[in-house]
Amino acid sequence: MISEILGNRGFNTLVYDDAYAKICLIASIISEFQNQNHEVNPKKIVYLDLDAAFTAYVKAGLIPSMEMRKVDNNIYQSESNALKVYLPSEDMFDVFIVDIIKSINECSLIIFDSVNSFYNLFYDRIINSPNNILKIGNLNQLLYFILMLILKHTSECDIPFLVTSMVRYKRKEVVTTNRLLSKKSSLNFYVKIKNLNDLSVTILSDPKENQKSFIMKDKVLRWT
Repeated sequence: MISEILGNRGFNTLVYDDAYAKICLIASIISEFQNQNHEVNPKKIVYLDLDAAFTAYVKAGLIPSMEMRKVDNNIYQSESNALKVYLPSEDMFDVFIVDIIKSINECSLIIFDSVNSFYNLFYDRIINSPNNILKIGNLNQLLYFILMLILKHTSECDIPFLVTSMVRYKRKEVVTTNRLLSKKSSLNFYVKIKNLNDLSVTILSDPKENQKSFIMKDKVLRWT
């Protein structure tokens, strides 16, 4: 199970080029954590859903094992309170980060989905700037600060921090991603759909070394 190999001292970076494969794997990871947590007051999974795709799938009933209720326009929560999903807007992003850090001791897993959607969130700020390069540089610094701030607290509390990032390029079976994530990741893995119903997960390592892959059977979400 993926939950057994997630580290608590660095980023767990999920790299993808198929957004649906990513959602299927995240749904599986969330289910694993929920099934392991049998406490009277279970710790919650916190999900920063920057592109709102996961939330849309749950609301549409396409992830049958999960149901969520709307807390407000930007927050959804499962009926058991074991999963809390934030849908950040540009003006609410910092508020949500503070809220997550304040409640970090109540969490079993933090998910940041995704690095690419973070830039999309601030797209208008970039294109309206007379100096796009400077603005992109500022966003890089902001992303670095936020990710490292969350990582500091998750590491202190021994909580896995899962960050998703779209593949930057894929050449000769070598998959690369954000440079910060590559340096600070305790686990770096890539997911794709195989044989229609299964997920193929590859643990990424030095390109010169052999990469370990395994199949998660029947983990692709299906609906009728």
